[in-house]
Amino acid sequence: MNLRNRRIDTEWQLLAALADANRMTFAAITRSEDEFRIDMRESPAWVGGRQERKIETAHMLRYVYPRYYPSLPLEGYFVRPIFHVNVDLTTGFVCLWQNYRPAQTIVDAILITRAIMAGKVANLDAAHRMQQDAALECEESPALPMMPLMLPPACRPLLSQRHTGRRRLTSELDPQVPRENKCAISNPE
Repeated sequence: MNLRNRRIDTEWQLLAALADANRMTFAAITRSEDEFRIDMRESPAWVGGRQERKIETAHMLRYVYPRYYPSLPLEGYFVRPIFHVNVDLTTGFVCLWQNYRPAQTIVDAILITRAIMAGKVANLDAAHRMQQDAALECEESPALPMMPLMLPPACRPLLSQRHTGRRRLTSELDPQVPRENKCAISNPE
C-alpha cells in the first residue's frame, strides 16, 4: 500500500470518529476510492442567488482526494452550491486552502467548510473569489449560528493563527470539552 492510500485510510478513520461523535450533524458518510461523501445536517448556510437567498441546514458534500495526495490538497465540493464568495456556483467547488500543508486533514477541511457555511470566514483575495455578489455581502451579513462539533482527541485541528495568513481556526481547545472554535472573516488586503 502506498503513502496516498495509507493516508486516505487514516483520513477515513478520522472522519468516522468525527461522525460518531456528532451523529446529529453527520447523517451519513460514504467512501469510494478517491472520494468521501458527507450528508451534513444542522449546519446552516445561505443558498440561492443574492436576490432569492434562503437558509438551508442540510447539505451534501464531497471531498475528493487527487492523484498526488497528500502533496496536493484534497478538494471540497457542495453538491448544491451555497452562496459564498469562495464557492463556485457551477461546480460547487469550495476554496478551502490559502496555505495548504500536507499535514492538514479531512477534519481541518470540515472545520473550514463549516466556517464558510456559517459565513464566519472568507478569502477576499481576487484569486479566490468565485461569487462576486457574495463578496459584496460577506462583510455585511451576520454569521449564521452553527452548533460546534465535538472533536475527539484524534481529530484535533491542525490549523492555527500562527501558521496561516488568514484568521480562521485555533487549536487552543479546552481539553475537557473539545469543540470548534469561533472563526472570523478576514481580508488579506
